[in-house]
Amino acid sequence: MRKVLSAAAALGLCLALPAAALAGAGMSDEQILKELEDLRNKVASQQEHIDALGAMVDKKVSAKVEEEVKKSGGSKVALANKFIDQLTLKGDLRARYEIRDRDYKDNSGSTDVSRDRWRTRFRLGGVWDNKEENWQVGAGLATGSDDPTSTNDTWSEDKPFETGDIRLDYAYAKHKWNDFSFTLGQHENPYKSSWVFWDGDVRLAGLTGHYGAKEGVFATVGGYSAKLVNDDNTATLVAGQAGYNGKVGEASYTLAAGYHTYSKSLINEGLSAFSLNAVDEDKYELNIGDLYGKVSFPAGPVKLSLYGQLWQNFGADGAVGQSQAGSSFTQKPEDADMGWVLGGDATYGAFKLGYAYSVVEADSLFGYLSDSDFGDGLSKTNKKGHRVQAGYAITKNWSADVTWLSFERDEDYAAAKEDQVDIYQFDVSYKF
Repeated sequence: MRKVLSAAAALGLCLALPAAALAGAGMSDEQILKELEDLRNKVASQQEHIDALGAMVDKKVSAKVEEEVKKSGGSKVALANKFIDQLTLKGDLRARYEIRDRDYKDNSGSTDVSRDRWRTRFRLGGVWDNKEENWQVGAGLATGSDDPTSTNDTWSEDKPFETGDIRLDYAYAKHKWNDFSFTLGQHENPYKSSWVFWDGDVRLAGLTGHYGAKEGVFATVGGYSAKLVNDDNTATLVAGQAGYNGKVGEASYTLAAGYHTYSKSLINEGLSAFSLNAVDEDKYELNIGDLYGKVSFPAGPVKLSLYGQLWQNFGADGAVGQSQAGSSFTQKPEDADMGWVLGGDATYGAFKLGYAYSVVEADSLFGYLSDSDFGDGLSKTNKKGHRVQAGYAITKNWSADVTWLSFERDEDYAAAKEDQVDIYQFDVSYKF
């Protein structure tokens, strides 16, 4: 706008100068110079007025942007499209040094093995909000491979100083209507759960419907494409959960009951990568129900959270050796179909502590999608053990954390060589 007004002023000057020259044909040099000086002063005055108008426009635009930023919070990028109000960007970088000690039984004939490695996790995503039409589109990128339970990239894993991969982490559209929302695409797990039941990196791909406000009754249902089987059939996951978010004084709590089931085609495919190659495809199913609870409350200056989850695979069936734990496992699937976890977290200022103990029986859940660290180097199911965490927030967006996981088999058997596994993780994380 300022450039247009300046150009108009310059054009006016070009027209005025010839006119002044013609009109002053009979004037003295002194009079002509005086006329030119007066004209120059008028042009300068007009330019000052134009600059002042431009500054007022810039100030009003900046004030409007600031107002929108304060309403929504966080770091925002204003978009030109009048239908899109804002783009919210978020991301994080985590550097991790990890040690895994795997101890073998004395009579196994194997030597204890220790592995250490450095890993990076980088994630960057954005959400485009359309408030006028009550929908949003989100998309994000993350390091890692096609493993659905990990976004870590191991340094120089196969080649010296190799570069890592960046993949699509999620991409979805979400529509909102009062207390209802519908999400289509690949998105974060919408179900209330503990850390061990689902791995935190799992992104469900399909359609999710949700009802509920910040407090009160909520319900979530969804249908998802779990895997394309034999290139001609899509194995599905159907899930549902209902619960209640409430408050009592300064304490807040969540109670939920859920159920999810996978179609038989996933089991019939019998892939060893999913630990489903030993199960009886005519009898075995993955029909998992769970109960979840969490309560958070202050205890003086300390903020405490206690949680627990109990689950059972009602579809576990078959003979001895027809288990996710493998053909050497010595129990029937229906005798190893339950799991549970109990844990707590405490925050005091910049410090935080956490502890949990979990038992995951051999056929209690779909082990391929459960927490990938708990059981690493041992088994995806048939495991039990501890998780201890400690952390310190150095600044608002920079933190350091230490995690120790120690686990063993829930039910031991003669063919199993490993005795116990301990994992130590040292993290430095940045959020932006």
